Amino acid sequence: MPMQTSLKPVVESPNVRYSEETIEADYEYENTRCSKDENGVLKVFPMKTLITFRTQRKVPKLGLMLVGWGGNNGSTVTGAIIANKHQMSWNTKEGVVKANYFGSITQASTVLIGKDYDGKDVYIPMKELLPMVNPNDIILDGWDISGLNLAQAMERARVLDYNLQEKLRPYMEKMKPRAAIYDPDFIAANQDERADNVLQTKDKWEQVTQVRKDIRDFKAK
Repeated sequence: MPMQTSLKPVVESPNVRYSEETIEADYEYENTRCSKDENGVLKVFPMKTLITFRTQRKVPKLGLMLVGWGGNNGSTVTGAIIANKHQMSWNTKEGVVKANYFGSITQASTVLIGKDYDGKDVYIPMKELLPMVNPNDIILDGWDISGLNLAQAMERARVLDYNLQEKLRPYMEKMKPRAAIYDPDFIAANQDERADNVLQTKDKWEQVTQVRKDIRDFKAK
């Protein structure tokens, strides 16, 4: 059976260096260059380029602003992150379901990193390869032309199971999208009735200015 481990790997190599702040790795990239000489002979020259990758070991704070936060995708992503963060479980007709990140490449897949001394393959979770953000720590915000809070948007979307919606409601009803730019040329006609949360501006430059202000306000949180 292949070995699977959740331990963070430490590479013992002269090409990899660890410090308290960073991980540095040297990689030799091999390529070729081709040219014809004066006699028309095609000559191929092997080339090597040394590349150094530097990764910060401290995972930074990550914020995500979604355009259309109150839509089906935005409300579902928000609900999924909250459900995982709080390790929620809920009843369905198939039984009890627990929140998980199945389907996520970084959170649910493993990577083959080599073999042990018995010749068995060794796999580790992809999220353990290098320091990376835990989705549960992502801070969400965004814009939407609809003024419904995220709990109401989730209910309107009809994507998540009802019992899960009830558990998410206390968290998501506190979330409300910022006023959004409304341009009928880029929005489906059936969205017109829900457009009650739009920027009241004189021109497009004023819209850009407000969106930039929203981003600055969010980053300052």
